[in-house]
Formats: sequence, C-alpha cells, structure tokens
Amino acid sequence: MSQHSGLILVILPLMLFPQSGNPAPLGTAIDAPERLQMLVREATCAEASATSSAKLDGTSLSDVLSSSTGARTIFYVSPEGKDSWSGLLPSANPQGGDGPFASIERARDAAREKGGTNTIALGRGDYYLTQPIVFDSRDAGLILTARCNETPILHGGLRVSNWSQQTDGRWAAALKLPPDEGVGDLFVNGVRQTRARFPNAPADGDPRKGWLFAAKCEPAVDMSEGNTRFCFHTGDLPAVDDPSGLVVDIVGGFQPGSQWGNDTLPVVSIDGAGRTVHTNGTGYFFTAEGSRYFLTGAKALLDAPGEWWYDPAAGQVQYIPVDQSFPNSVVAAGVLPTFFKLDGANGMIVSGLELRDGAPEGSGKFYTETRGFGAIRIEHADGVKILGNSIENVGVGVHVTESKDALIAGNVIADVAGNGIYVGTNYGTFLKSNGARILSNHIHDIGKVYIETAGIWFQAADNVTIADNLIENTAQFGISGGSLWGSNDAVYNAVIEHNVIHNANQQTADGGAIKMMGEQGDPLNSTIRSNLVTGTGHLMNRADGTFWPPGYENTSEWPSPISWAIYTDGKASGVRIEGNTLSGNVAAIGINGGWSNLVTGNVITDGSGAAFRVDDGTGRGWRPPWARPNRIEENVVSVDSDSGPVAYVNAPDHGPGYAQFARNRYSGNLNNKSFRIAPKIMRSGEFGSLGDLQKAGADTGSVVVPSE
Repeated sequence: MSQHSGLILVILPLMLFPQSGNPAPLGTAIDAPERLQMLVREATCAEASATSSAKLDGTSLSDVLSSSTGARTIFYVSPEGKDSWSGLLPSANPQGGDGPFASIERARDAAREKGGTNTIALGRGDYYLTQPIVFDSRDAGLILTARCNETPILHGGLRVSNWSQQTDGRWAAALKLPPDEGVGDLFVNGVRQTRARFPNAPADGDPRKGWLFAAKCEPAVDMSEGNTRFCFHTGDLPAVDDPSGLVVDIVGGFQPGSQWGNDTLPVVSIDGAGRTVHTNGTGYFFTAEGSRYFLTGAKALLDAPGEWWYDPAAGQVQYIPVDQSFPNSVVAAGVLPTFFKLDGANGMIVSGLELRDGAPEGSGKFYTETRGFGAIRIEHADGVKILGNSIENVGVGVHVTESKDALIAGNVIADVAGNGIYVGTNYGTFLKSNGARILSNHIHDIGKVYIETAGIWFQAADNVTIADNLIENTAQFGISGGSLWGSNDAVYNAVIEHNVIHNANQQTADGGAIKMMGEQGDPLNSTIRSNLVTGTGHLMNRADGTFWPPGYENTSEWPSPISWAIYTDGKASGVRIEGNTLSGNVAAIGINGGWSNLVTGNVITDGSGAAFRVDDGTGRGWRPPWARPNRIEENVVSVDSDSGPVAYVNAPDHGPGYAQFARNRYSGNLNNKSFRIAPKIMRSGEFGSLGDLQKAGADTGSVVVPSE
C-alpha cells in the first residue's frame, strides 16, 4: 500500500458534512487497491475454484466474477515450455516429452482449435514480446490469466545483453530491429532511463528545471503555423551536425501563451542565422515566446549518467550507466506500444498479469490519435474484463475503443507515458463505449511523456461508472471525461464517485483533478459525488523562463495558471457536484460555460484560490430554453487565503441569472472583497462582501460562522 493509501482509509470515513437543512451523504472508505488486486488475482487465477470469488464479498468488486465461472480447458504457457508440446501440463513431464507451450500465440491457437470455453494460464517468469498478440472473435470468452501463486511478467520488447564497455566510458550492445522501428524506452532493472537530451534532466526531479525557453520570433509566427517552427535565444542550442532523429518536446496549448499540453515533434532543420527550429508540427497546437522545451534523440546529446541513444543504422544501443553495478543489470528495450489487442473478442478476461517495459507512444498529437495505443487495447469487443493486473512503464495502460460494458477493476497502473485508462471512440466513426465500469484501480504517476493526459479519460461513453479508484501524481487530470467533438463523442449519465485523487495537474497551467466536458451543449445528467481531492496544483512559466509560484491564482490576468479540484467545461450542463471533500487545492470548484449545474454539500478547506469560480466563457451569449441558473448551495467553506475572492462569477452577458448562491457556510478570512461578480450587480462594484451579494439578490441564506 502507498503512503497515501493509509491516510485515505483514515480520512474517508470522516467525511460527514455538518450543515443544517440538507446534509451531504457520509462518504465511505475505498478498499486498499493493492489488497483488492491481490484478492482479484487469487479469485481469477487459472486453478482457482468457482468459490474463490467469495474472497471479494464485501468489497467494491464483489460482482466482478459473475460470469467467469464454469468448467474450462486450461492451456499452460511457460518460458521453459515448447510450442511443440500439448500445452495441457503446467510443467514438463518426467520424460521431457510434453509440457506447457512456450508462447501465448500457440496457446491461443490451440484454444481456437478446441473451441468452447478455455483458459490460457501463464506460469512465472519473463516473457519478452516482439509483436502485439491479437485476439479476435474466435477468442470470445477466453480467459488469459496467471497460474495461482505465480507472477508472469510480460515485457513489451527485447532483453538487451552482451554489453561491452567503450573507451569513452559508455556501454554498447547490438540490437537489431525491423526497418523503420526504433527503441521507445530503455529500462534498467525495471526503471525507465532517459533518452539522450539537452538540457539534461534535473537530478532532483524538479519539474521547473531542465528546460530551454522559446524566444520571440521576428517577424512573429502566424497562429496558422501552429508549432511548425519556433525561435531560440542565441547560444541556447548545442551543436548538432545531423538533425535526423532529433525531436523537440515542447509545451503549448490551443493558443499562444497557454500551456496545457505538449508535443513531441521531429526536427526538420535548424536555422542558426534566423535562430529558428523548423519542425514537422501541426496547426492545432500552438507554441510561442516562453514555451518551454528540450531536445532529445541525437548522439551528440548523450553525456549524462542514465542517458541512452539508439543508432538505427548500426543497430546498436549506447548507454551511460548510473553506477558500477550495470554489468549485472537486466536491461529491456521497449519497442511495443501494444502488448495485447482484443479486436472483436467479446467477453474475454485478462487477469493477474504484469505488463511492463513498453514503448511510450500513445498521446502525442503528431502521427498519433491523441488517446491511442494502449498496452491492452480493446476494439469492438463487448463485455471484456481487465482484472487485477499490474501495468507499468508503458505508453497507455488500457485503451477501450467502441466497445460496450467493459470492466476495468483492481489493476495497478503506474509510470505511464500517456493516459492510465482511456475509454472512448475513434475519430471519424464515433461509435460509443457505453456501460463501462472502472472500479478500484490504483493509478499513479501518469503523463510521464505526454502531459495532456489523465489517470482515467473517457468520451463517447454513456452510463460510465468510475468509482473507488485511487489516483495519484498526474501531469494534468485525475479523471477527465465528456465531449471533445460535440455530439459525436458526447457522454450522458456518467457517475464519478468515491474516488481519491491526490496531486493532479502537476505539469500544466490549465487542468484539475476531475473535469466533465459538454461541447454539445445539452444536459449531461451526470454526477460527481463523494470524492476526496487533495493537492491539485499547476506548473506554468512566464516568457522570461521564471515560473509562477505554487498555488498561484489571479482572476484578473491572462495568461496565468488555472487549476481546479473539480470543474465543468465546454458548456457542460446538468451536472450534480455533491458531497465531495476538497482540501489543499488551488481553486476548488469551477463551472465554465454551462447551465443547470448544481454544486451542493461539498466541504472545501485549505485552498489557495477561489472556492467557486463560474465563467460563461465557453458559452457566452448562449442560453437555451431549458437553461436554469447554476446553483451553489449548502456547501461548507473554510477560507484560508485573504488574497483572492471566495467566489468569482464572470457572466457579463447573463448577469445574476447565471449563478445563484444559497445556504452556504463560510468561515475564516472573509472581507469586503470576498465576492467578485461581473456584471457589477453589487452596490460596492465588482467586489463585495457576503452581505453585498445578498443585497444584490444573488445569495439567499448563506452565513459566516466563527472558525472552530
């Protein structure tokens, strides 16, 4: 169990919100994720009896095995097996003439030949995969799992051995790959190493270090050029004779000055005289003066312990070890973004496996579908269950596309380049992934390469339930859902409840722990309730390369950091945000552009920004006939900062009809500037006290109580 898990299990039972009138519901403790993972593995391992599902009784996963029992033929796989054997024995017989298969593909084919309901059981040991293993409609109902009390470890690439030390202190090893394929990541004893880069990665891991900052271009780059080029300061870039293979990782956003994502862009050329880097970029994503970046992928940049570089022409990996123990280390080259592809394999179960050391592709905007890939990728396969697995050091953990009733439960997903879990659709077809359940997973350290990502990202997924997950340390979002493309990928009747999210939005200037989108502009009928959110932050630099301080919020300036614990965006309407505990975040709850949202029964403490921030920016001038005011009622707010407003409403087109406050309880540092409302409906002007807000008719029955 992580350090945070024990704290969470203590805090959650105490989430009782003591206000009169309509108290919020009592929160319940989530199960410790690693304990659940162990129980799921015990209940789903190959030799487990049908009664083993009783181990999950009384937990949040008590019903996950409702359709997984029944007599099955077991085909065994082991690193010591042979594909010429029958696969019906878990280990070699005394005569050495029969035993388990050596490969999952052979076991899959044997199960297809037999027909009926079958299980593939993997024994302990390391499996190095060189290509994705594909399951299709012939594999419907197949269980792919571990033998009981054994842990099979699947690596998304090749083991690299026979290293030799070079005269310059580097080590080198031969690694031949197919044409046009490269090494996505290098892992030493299971730890991701650093692709050769400039500036070097900071030894202390400080995200504010290790960057260059783009210069102002003269003449300015037109917005239509996106990030196809940017300018650099004299003396910033190292000498690189050959830019082939060079990539720039650069931060930007939807418009110059914003910093809510990054791109990994191949460098086309570097114009030293014009101080310009030309990239194979896009017109969607913009960079500008101050955009932070670093370079990677060139041999000339290989100069620090822990860095590596792959020479595709020579078929060789070069590496600078961290310490003298390297010759005895296990080194894996991650080349696969996808380990298993389930395409049409309805009802298949994958459980109890460890997947690690894959390629990091999967969330950039160049040559990838922005939420793509996935160590386990499910396409057009209904009723699939992903249970009790450990997925680490991959591009995307689990990706579900246009597949109904997926269950993803009891997994641990960590150190992922992009999204932890994605449930959604393909651009262009827009078929839905309705009925997904994402339950009791531990998801942490997400967005290690691509920062515009989430622990759980969902779209085109009606009736999705996301509950009892522990999500920690994400680059942008803990949970993010809803439409990016309007009605094509809209989400309705989502329930996000009883999750614990700690330290979201650690790498971007615009994000938060839980976000619900509604670009299509109609009621979502969705609920965000009884979640615990702490430590939501931000990271944003100014044009001169200095960074805004942690927890900074100023509603009067742009660009500047924006960060919420929970918020709706893109005209999201009809969302109920109820009974959440939000502590130690920047802004607590935000509504951007939508109508008919209800914020009630939440407890907000220790924030550095506004408790409530309501802005009609994405829906300016838009008021559909069904619209009702956004209501903020019966919340308990402890105001710990006197430097900003408790509530900020910016709705110049809608006036007091856009947001109504009622029966909230405030304590702490309130003053005559605690509420900021535009248009200026209060007699004191744009800023005023709670009394001024009530006299203007925008609040009913809220009180300021003495601090306890």
